[in-house]
Amino acid sequence: MTIADLIAISIAIIISCSMAVYLGKRWQFWFNFSLTGYYQIVYWTVVIMTGVSIVLSRLSESISTYWLPLILNTVCAIMICSVFVTLIFDIGRWISKKRLKPQLTTKVVYILGICSLFYYGHEMAMEPSIVNYQVKIDKSAKVNKLRIVQLSDIHINDMTSSDRIQHMVDEVNQLDADFIVITGDTLDRRLQPFTEKGFDKQFQQFKSKYGTYIIFGNHEYLNIKEENNHEQDIINAFKHANMKVLKDDVVHLDNVGITFIGRDDFSSSRYDIKRASLPDLMVFSNTNKPIILLDHQPHNLDEPANLSVDLMISGHTHAGQVFPINLIEKLIYKNNYGIYKNTKQHFTSIVSSGFGFWGPPIRLMTRSEIVVIDVTFDKKLPELINFSS
Repeated sequence: MTIADLIAISIAIIISCSMAVYLGKRWQFWFNFSLTGYYQIVYWTVVIMTGVSIVLSRLSESISTYWLPLILNTVCAIMICSVFVTLIFDIGRWISKKRLKPQLTTKVVYILGICSLFYYGHEMAMEPSIVNYQVKIDKSAKVNKLRIVQLSDIHINDMTSSDRIQHMVDEVNQLDADFIVITGDTLDRRLQPFTEKGFDKQFQQFKSKYGTYIIFGNHEYLNIKEENNHEQDIINAFKHANMKVLKDDVVHLDNVGITFIGRDDFSSSRYDIKRASLPDLMVFSNTNKPIILLDHQPHNLDEPANLSVDLMISGHTHAGQVFPINLIEKLIYKNNYGIYKNTKQHFTSIVSSGFGFWGPPIRLMTRSEIVVIDVTFDKKLPELINFSS
């Protein structure tokens, strides 16, 4: 574990414990109770441990494969919803001339508010929408248009159900895709659930005209040094699932007249894996033809724009997953979610919120999604005619 990891964990613990202490104090007011002595020690111990669970839920897969992560992630989700509702009640009490008081009706509304927000957030996480983008590339190809279906950040783990994956496959297969691209974080932390629960066989059911392409995200690397979870193990499993793995690869699709570039993840250097630079990969590309870049993390959009990449497809951000993280992401990424167009350089970036979720099974002010990208080209290249008899 690096110093950066320790700092990140420490910050997460401070934030989560601060949330828990805030809730603990406000619960005493809204539910009109106070504790002393031994009971007060027990109460605050439980409250703080609940706060720490938001961190433990991301470390717990080494402790338990199912129940402990499920319980902790659910507790985290309820705590997040409780913070939102408590803030709303406190703000309402502050601006109300009558001042809200912790009466029975208020308590019932408070609890119903938490339950309703949890239900809404869970639905936003579990019921993906279909999001469509139109992209015009001012270069010629051998086809007039292409439909690319993007999946990202599926985060398969022991809690992922085969029904959810089958629903994803069925939805994608109804979209008449020319290409399916999966832009990283297909796995959450380990390969084992993907193979042992038969998800690799479900991925084999994907239907598209030209196949499925997949790249690594940062989560594919999290336990890369564990036995049966090495980089090559993951590559082999993805190939067995009938997917073409791109790791700093340039693929010329001559039948459609375009080029795919699939980059290794930005985090790979932390695991002693050197990621090729984009200029080095562009050496093998013809910039007169449409170039589509798959890169999990949407860092530094100026670089692909300057190098004549036409379309960059990414994930990673989850669109924040839970408000207000999306606002923080907007300060980090030029495009943290949706579509961004640099018309001067004829460059488009698309970032998906992802099909899955990270940690707590909720989304607030974001939604899981499957992305459909309809690409049209400047004009169709003429077919070569063979005059030989």
